[in-house]
Amino acid sequence: MQISFVEPHLEVYGGIRRVLEFSNRFVARGHAVTIYHPSGQKCTWMRSDAEVRPSSEFGKTEHEIVIFNDPPDYRRVHGSRARLKVFYVLDLDKQEKLARFDPRIWWPRKGRILSLKRALQMPFVKVVNATWMQQWLHDNLGVNTRLQLGGVNRDVFHPVEAPHDPSVFSVLCSGDPRERKGTDTVMEATARVRERHRNVVVQTYHRKGIPQSAMALCYSQADLFVDGQWYAGWNNPVIEAMACGVPVVCTEIGGVQDFAWHERTALLVPPRDPGRMAEAIARMIEAPVLRRRLAAAALEVAGRFDWEAATGQFLALLETELIRQRTGRRA
Repeated sequence: MQISFVEPHLEVYGGIRRVLEFSNRFVARGHAVTIYHPSGQKCTWMRSDAEVRPSSEFGKTEHEIVIFNDPPDYRRVHGSRARLKVFYVLDLDKQEKLARFDPRIWWPRKGRILSLKRALQMPFVKVVNATWMQQWLHDNLGVNTRLQLGGVNRDVFHPVEAPHDPSVFSVLCSGDPRERKGTDTVMEATARVRERHRNVVVQTYHRKGIPQSAMALCYSQADLFVDGQWYAGWNNPVIEAMACGVPVVCTEIGGVQDFAWHERTALLVPPRDPGRMAEAIARMIEAPVLRRRLAAAALEVAGRFDWEAATGQFLALLETELIRQRTGRRA
């Protein structure tokens, strides 16, 4: 198959990781894959085996399959010469507004919500990357989708024997400064915990230029990973930490429902609640047996998310939809 991805960029984001993981495996299985994005530059932070071209070339050729995930690209994809057009929904921003959004009413920053609503209304094949999104779109917008989960690259994320200073309890969080990532909540929660446990230190990795080959060590050096996101399509940092054998405290949001379960694989707390998060962190510090139990269970669950299996499922989905499109046209 000839598969084209339309992307807003190839920078360090979880959604881009997903595209690169799939595209590399599509290429390895003999498919012709091209990624179109504005600059047309190759990815520099992760291996990318697909051909990469500038967005300006996208409309100059015919495509067999086009996959996009950034809602504003819906116009370009809708107008393209492609047999199969796929909207791979990686995130649902501001669900409350989306559920009651009327394009005739002015909303602050409604451009992206409008694009998302339009993309969901278009006759694209709609695929989602998390179970909660499939359910939410069906229940709130009456949109039926196909579910395609991703995986965890265990060449990158795996347990590593790392030195631990017993006099320090190391808490790791992404450190992403965007408000919805909840870093402020993590910082406030750990500050509260320090009133009782003064040996707690917080480390971050966001925008520090840590190569992919060193991410397993980065995670494994921590005694606890904490994530405070308000919402996410699929929470990459949490499952990456789990795959590295690190115990987790995270927010109870849709983006973790496929792998983070309270008292089974992690401790879950409400978003934007530093008090509850501080209680969970303190409990983890004071209960090493609990940390080990949750980390072991989480490592086993993370191992179920295999990129090779996901690739086979995605290719089967695309092949089925191609056949459906062809037979539909003949009919």
